[in-house]
Amino acid sequence: MASKHNKITQNLTYFSILLFFKIFSFLPLSISRKLATVFASIAYHTVPRIKKIGMANLDIAYGDELDYAEKEQILRGSVKNLATVAVEFPKMPTLANKEGATHVTIKGKENIPTSTGSVFIGSHFSNWELVMPLGSYLGLHIIIIVRQFDDRRMDALVDGIRRASGVKTVPKDAAMKPLLSKLREGWHTGILADQNPRKNAVPVTFFGAPTWATIGPALIAMRTETPMIPVFMTRSKDGSYTMEISPAIPLENSGDTHTDLQTNTQRCQDALEAIIRKHPEQWLWFHRRWKKRDQLEQEWAERLAQRKADATPDTSGTREQE
Repeated sequence: MASKHNKITQNLTYFSILLFFKIFSFLPLSISRKLATVFASIAYHTVPRIKKIGMANLDIAYGDELDYAEKEQILRGSVKNLATVAVEFPKMPTLANKEGATHVTIKGKENIPTSTGSVFIGSHFSNWELVMPLGSYLGLHIIIIVRQFDDRRMDALVDGIRRASGVKTVPKDAAMKPLLSKLREGWHTGILADQNPRKNAVPVTFFGAPTWATIGPALIAMRTETPMIPVFMTRSKDGSYTMEISPAIPLENSGDTHTDLQTNTQRCQDALEAIIRKHPEQWLWFHRRWKKRDQLEQEWAERLAQRKADATPDTSGTREQE
């Protein structure tokens, strides 16, 4: 019975998303964005999670620096931004082609390496889905890691739009080997590094508060000896975009992999924070970014204890001789 119920839910979800994509792929962009504003207003007032988590996150990040009205304005903008990303997604191949890209100003192209690949780091900021397709538009070979859907039809639908934009995708569960290989061949990848991971993380501070961050970007950059470059987009009031490619983040390479990973991951988070602070209303505030992770806490404590034990000289033999 449960399986049948899940199948019905899965079908309803798929056909609803399919209809959504069909409608917004044909609607003019200006109308799509106006509808996104309506959707955002409805969601803000009807989805309790948005205010509960969003305001809690803003309190962590800004404390008394901003009053309630200022935080509410940021959160409303955040919901509108997500709705806008949703209605623009079906148009991604068009937005990233020669005609669509006329609405995008690209800065910092000189920071893209010409002799190696690179790890572009970003966050759920502005239209994050458009960043890598624009990299492909610039003539770069782009490969990205994607999380697959349980429904293969949904996976094909979403993946088809990304691939139509000129981006090669690789499933998360089998990503590392082909990703490293492509980077060593001069390809570029993009990784969103702003969320709270369940594993493969190190402790960092983000907006001055302790949390966890994925080691993915730093680990991949260190293994392939490629630069780690912050890339982000900013949406203007007129609907145009500015894509900025920043200089590479200096990577620590002391030979102590454990320490270097934590240092480089913190530098990654610092770069993302600086970007978000410029336009906080364009970031996804209702993800539980500062959620506690007991398992990560335990694993980290055990790792530190092991490192301390490894660094402590063994004097047992000396005592026996005495």
